[in-house]
Amino acid sequence: MTRNLISLTLTSSFILSTSVFAASPAQTGLFAEANGAGTSATNPAGMTRLKGTHKELQGMLVLSVGEFEVDEELSSTDGGDPDNELTPIVVPGFYYVNEINQDWRFGFSANIPSGFGATNGNDWAGRYYSDEFSLIYVALTPAVAYKVSDKLSIGAAVSFTYNYSETTTPVNNGAGYDDGEMTFEAGALAISSSISMLYEFTDNTRIGLVYGSEGSADLEGDLEFSGLSPALDQRLTENGTKDSEVTVENIIPQRVQFGVYHQFEQGDYLTFDTVWADFSEFGTGDVTFNGNDAQNSEGIYNDVWVASIGYGWPVENNKTYKVGLMHVTSAVDDDKRSFSIPLDRIWGIGAGMSVKGEDEGWDFNVNLYDIGSAPIDTGNNPVRGRVVGDNKNPYALMFDVAYHW
Repeated sequence: MTRNLISLTLTSSFILSTSVFAASPAQTGLFAEANGAGTSATNPAGMTRLKGTHKELQGMLVLSVGEFEVDEELSSTDGGDPDNELTPIVVPGFYYVNEINQDWRFGFSANIPSGFGATNGNDWAGRYYSDEFSLIYVALTPAVAYKVSDKLSIGAAVSFTYNYSETTTPVNNGAGYDDGEMTFEAGALAISSSISMLYEFTDNTRIGLVYGSEGSADLEGDLEFSGLSPALDQRLTENGTKDSEVTVENIIPQRVQFGVYHQFEQGDYLTFDTVWADFSEFGTGDVTFNGNDAQNSEGIYNDVWVASIGYGWPVENNKTYKVGLMHVTSAVDDDKRSFSIPLDRIWGIGAGMSVKGEDEGWDFNVNLYDIGSAPIDTGNNPVRGRVVGDNKNPYALMFDVAYHW
C-alpha cells in the first residue's frame, strides 16, 4: 500500500506550515530559530533577523517500509492484502527572503505543504473502500515582516493553495458480474493567512508565535461510472447518482504554533516547538461509493497536538551536528479510520549536520518515523463487506537536504 508518506508529515505540513523543513532533523527549530530563508514559511516574523537576500532550495525523499496486512479470518471480502508497493516520494520546496530596508523584509515560499494518498490495487479485500486516492496541495505564499523594536518583530503571510483530489474505486456489481468503476476528480484554490511574532529576550534566547487561519476550497467534480451491471446502472440513473456533480469541502485547519530557541555560552543550542491544530474541522476530498450513492469521510478527525525538541552543537567553525525528537497525537480514533487517509499517532527521531561557507551552506538530515499500526475495522457492510487489518513494521525513512545561498 503506497501510503504517500507525505501523509506522515501531515502535522508538519499545514499544521507546521511547511512540507519540508530540511534545516533541522525531526521537524525541530521551526518557529524561533529563524536562521534561514525557510522562516518565511514557518514564522515570517523571523525574517527580520536576516540581512541582504537569502534563498533556500530544499528536497525531501520519503520511503515507507511498512505493509498493511488484512486479517482474513475477520474480513468477509476475498482478495487479501493490498499491493503494498514501496514507492519513494520526492517533495521539493523553495524559500526566499529579501531585506527591503532596516525594518522591513519580504519573503516568498513555493512548496507542497501536504499530501495524502494510497494506491491499493483493484483486487484486494478492501477494494470497494479504496483503490486509488490522492489529495495534493501546492502552495505559493508571499510574506512580510516588520521590526517593531530591537526585541520584537511581527509578520504576516497569505497562502494561495491549490487543492487537487482524485479517487478511483471499484463498484460491486453483484454476483455474476465483474466489478465496475467509479472515479472522481476535482481541484480548487484555497486562501488562508497567518500572523506571527518573534520576541528576542537576548541575543541567545527568543520565542516565536504563529496563528494560521482556516482555509476552505470547494472541490467540484462529476461522479463518473463505467462497467456497471444493467440493474445497477438503472438504479443509479433513477436516483440521480450516475454522472452527478459532487461538491466536497476541503478545509485547511486553523492552528497555533509556538517555539523557543536558546543558545548556550559554548555555542550549543536547544529548541522546543509545539502546535495545536483544529483538525476536527479538517475536510478531505475522498469520495467512496456505498452501493447507492457517494459518501465522504468528513467529521471523523480529532484536534492534533505536535511537539518537538532539538539540540545542536558546533564541532568546527563551519559545521554543526544536530539531533531531534518529535511526537504527533492521533488525528483519528481507531473505529473511524479510513483507508484513504489512515492516520495514527507518530513518533520521529532524526540526526543531521549543517555546513556553512562564506556565502552558502548545506543541511543534511536523516529521520526515522514510527507512524503507528493504524488499525482499521470497517464493520459489516452488505455491499462492500467487512475489512479488518493494520500496518506491520509501520516505519518510514526521510532523507532531506537544503542548499542555502
